[in-house]
Amino acid sequence: MPPRELEVLKLLANGFTYEEIAEQLALGIGGAKGAASRMMMRLGALNAPHAVFLAVQQGILPGRAKRRPGPPRQPLTPRQALVLDTAADGASLAVVAARLGTTREQISSSLSGAYLRLGVHQHPRAERRAAAVAEARRRGLIPPAKQERAA
Repeated sequence: MPPRELEVLKLLANGFTYEEIAEQLALGIGGAKGAASRMMMRLGALNAPHAVFLAVQQGILPGRAKRRPGPPRQPLTPRQALVLDTAADGASLAVVAARLGTTREQISSSLSGAYLRLGVHQHPRAERRAAAVAEARRRGLIPPAKQERAA
């Protein structure tokens, strides 16, 4: 890959616009777009983000450092644990929001974050909440079910 195209690719990867690339490399906007177009053709990319992705895959650009495996940084926030425990009985978002005195959107956001942190976000949508509750209870992040508490 020619040096000019590589420079354009690096700048695109860092979020620069074509105007900023042209200014930084002392080119016209057409020159920056042309270099990007040639670079995309060489890589077989559909667009600039795809070109960056392919360049990282092919080792042309360095990728982001991957997080080392290990325990999650923080299992659940206290709010996520409260929302998940409150929603554990299968109540609708509106009912959970009413119970906690908040909005459906905030409940939905807390549950989505909990699904990600618990690693159940890839489950089918209909199964996510049950999987999250089960995982959170298994890890001791929320109290056991009411019938388990009474026993």
